[in-house]
Amino acid sequence: MICVIDSCKNSAKDEDHELCPTHLNIWIANPSVLPSTIRIQNSTKYTNLVEIPKGSPSFLEVEKKFMKDWVKPNANGVRIEAIYNIYLHPEIVQNYKNYRAQVEDRGKYKAKGLYEGNEMILYHGTDHLCSIIFDTDKQSLLCKGTNCGGCGILMNGFDMAKEKPKIYPLQVGQNNQGRSFQRLGQGLYFTPYSSKAHYYGHGGQKVCPNDSSRTCRIMFMSKIVVGNPWQPHCVSQDARGPPEGFDSTWGKKGNCPHGSSVLVYEEYAIYRHDACLPVRYIAYSYTSTVE
Repeated sequence: MICVIDSCKNSAKDEDHELCPTHLNIWIANPSVLPSTIRIQNSTKYTNLVEIPKGSPSFLEVEKKFMKDWVKPNANGVRIEAIYNIYLHPEIVQNYKNYRAQVEDRGKYKAKGLYEGNEMILYHGTDHLCSIIFDTDKQSLLCKGTNCGGCGILMNGFDMAKEKPKIYPLQVGQNNQGRSFQRLGQGLYFTPYSSKAHYYGHGGQKVCPNDSSRTCRIMFMSKIVVGNPWQPHCVSQDARGPPEGFDSTWGKKGNCPHGSSVLVYEEYAIYRHDACLPVRYIAYSYTSTVE
């Protein structure tokens, strides 16, 4: 794997966010000087977005997974427009790694052939009203609007506590489709299926800037520490976490009936922000959708 930074040809590792040792050290020491496509400042902290070149091995790998995971026939002509690596502040990333190590110590998942902490790559769709990848004059600005779930994720990760004060009243990860129903409780929701996450970005859709016949949305691809997941058989809207001994809640296909409706596509609910790390920011388009 080659470093994702443009013009750098040094070797890199996925676990190091596709940065070579030199750029990894730059990011850890001073995120404000990491070469980036888009740099967002939040107080004294920075988030860097680095675009993955179209046609590169990394782009093709993410594109292949995204399309393979689009299993529900709810959109036509789906196409990825851009993919960015997300570099949150190193402190946020380290908190995630620390929690992952704690979960691994308890569950010994690597010995079972799983990833550390039973880490999974899952999708999160949300209303993202900002146009930072489409408007080159405002790429460092976020709208911080009450209905823009993407703002808080790009600046703070999946930290719900950051979303509760007046400046960020929206609770990241909750359903933004005007529904109060939370099948697995008050958590952050993720899914293995890009087609399912697609639904939750409805409020942030925009006309594609280079083709007015297409519509664009944003989706986050995230690393999630699933650990030991609880599998409930009924709806638990008021849950604030899984039962003792579990790390997350797994909404398995066919479980948790609500009236005559059961889960058709699985989902996970996570109840702590340091178990979630957004790693890819995906802009995609489609010609039509049914929701």
